[in-house]
Amino acid sequence: MRILCAPILLLATIFCLIAGAAEISYIFPVQPAKSASFKRGGHGYPGIDIFVKKGTAFVSPVPGMVEDVQETDLWEKTRDPAMKGGVWVSIAGDDGYRYYGSHLDGIAAGITVGKRVKPGEILGYVGASGNAKHSPSHLHFGISLASRPYSYIVRRGEIEPYFFLDCLRGNRCDPRKALDDAARKSKSR
Repeated sequence: MRILCAPILLLATIFCLIAGAAEISYIFPVQPAKSASFKRGGHGYPGIDIFVKKGTAFVSPVPGMVEDVQETDLWEKTRDPAMKGGVWVSIAGDDGYRYYGSHLDGIAAGITVGKRVKPGEILGYVGASGNAKHSPSHLHFGISLASRPYSYIVRRGEIEPYFFLDCLRGNRCDPRKALDDAARKSKSR
């Protein structure tokens, strides 16, 4: 079993404060983006499934630091709800949000806790690990406020990602504004 975590939130927060109004680049979390399908709903919490072919690249949607890596699928062995995602990676984005992708087939070489990543850098490859074993391959994508990664309830998603993803794929709006609006709405629930 290998769950790797790092106390990087303070560092990410300091970086964000120093960066100030620096513009953050965003990219759709699977590439190529046009191969993906997704829709709102499907979960009892704000997370979304992005359906793509097995082996499609899951990429960092923002610049940030790898915060959490689960390389081994322990769901079948443990049935621990925290392991439902199977194989996953989460990123502490320089924008102050956490981005989580699970049900991966594998983690990309060199992706380890504490590694700085750029938008578009490959984190892993989409599969059907965890409780998605009998589902079509997809990336479970969650966004949450930066906090300790140990709670799977937070990690799986607190902020509705649909409009953020729609914005990224269609390039019709400001992804940061879509993200901040969704975060405000999730706080008002």
